[in-house]
Amino acid sequence: MRAAAVAVGAGVGVAVFGPGAASAAVAVALILGVFVGCAGNGNQHADIAAELEETQRRLDELALRDPLTGVLNHRAFQDALEIELRRARRESWSVAIVAVDVDGFRELNDRAGHAHGDAVLVALAQGLSENLRPGDLCGRIGGDEFMLALSRADATGAEEALSRLREGIEARALAADVGAVSFSAGIAEFPRHSVGCAELMRFSDGALYWAKSAGRGEVAVYSAGDGSPRSAEEEAARLRRNGLFNTVHALARAVDARDGHTQMHSQRVAFYAATLAAAMGVSDERIEEIRMAGLLHDVGKIGIRDAVLLKRGRLSRDEVAVIRRHSELGRAIIAGAGMPELAMWVGHLHERIDGRGYPDALGGDEIPIESRILHVADALETMTSPRLYRSPLDAAAALEELERYAGSQFDAAAVRVMCQLVRSGAVEVGEQPRLGVPLGETATERS
Repeated sequence: MRAAAVAVGAGVGVAVFGPGAASAAVAVALILGVFVGCAGNGNQHADIAAELEETQRRLDELALRDPLTGVLNHRAFQDALEIELRRARRESWSVAIVAVDVDGFRELNDRAGHAHGDAVLVALAQGLSENLRPGDLCGRIGGDEFMLALSRADATGAEEALSRLREGIEARALAADVGAVSFSAGIAEFPRHSVGCAELMRFSDGALYWAKSAGRGEVAVYSAGDGSPRSAEEEAARLRRNGLFNTVHALARAVDARDGHTQMHSQRVAFYAATLAAAMGVSDERIEEIRMAGLLHDVGKIGIRDAVLLKRGRLSRDEVAVIRRHSELGRAIIAGAGMPELAMWVGHLHERIDGRGYPDALGGDEIPIESRILHVADALETMTSPRLYRSPLDAAAALEELERYAGSQFDAAAVRVMCQLVRSGAVEVGEQPRLGVPLGETATERS
């Protein structure tokens, strides 16, 4: 009777949700089958509950797996990689992200048929996943592209691992009788190339594009200085985006260079802000954006005269108003470069928790958390670096100043975490940004 009830339930599920909603139909089938079955035999409640629990477990697992190959699907791989990168950041180890793509797969599909192509993908997935170490990740990103995350491995280690994986794939292809399977691969490395999950995946995909351009069975490691295109469409977009960013960044560097005391100001603000954001649990991709905002945060000062910007004495009321306009000018410049979200964060950097900041007098949670993080980072760097018009504070005095105004001028949580980072030695005030490391208005009205 229960089987009949499930069959009826499945029919109702398809009728309600449509033939494309298989999972919904299954769910309805299970529910109706359970209730009808319960009506027939009230002594089976415990068995039915166990069956439902096991079915739910299987459905949850299916939601994470690619239905053809059984490896993680795109979303599940990205979520698992986010977790692995957070662990790697905490434990200070590297992770190699490897994009893998079957050579000539479209031609193979056209020549031998889709069933044969599917068998090749299954053989490749099995050869990859079965020969990884515990803790490594394997996912199907789309079509014939797979991606690996090799924990505690750098680019060199990933190249060595790929040699071993080729042997496993050859064995699987032989067992499946699908012929030789050739693949190309691209490698990006955390934290050497980036600390952001999405960016690392893009970089490994870009390196894969370079590898496939060089021929079959090639492996390429991402390099920011490589002028090779990553794809026709992405390269066009990248050139437009990078051209605009580089122009704005050049303006920001020009602002820092106007005063010999501030040449590293934007780099240090970016370093402090990114490190603070990471410690506060911000996502990897957002950390990279905050770091970029830190690099650009003073670009609006390009429009302020040297006579005001570099004045040694106290600023007049009118001069303070001129200085304060740099927030709105910076926001306009960055937004014009195609980065509206970063522009908003920079525009609100000088808002205060008590609502007495500028330019919009926002208060509390009205201020984006990214702006609050940048505010604390900017204040710490400004207070601890020499300026034409004053001497720097030492780290202890600067932290006391931050704590004094926590909850009124600065975000209290951001201040608390920043003070912990400095006092524990995790952040050294004045430290230069390092490759691969996630990159207060009380000091002066000029920051």
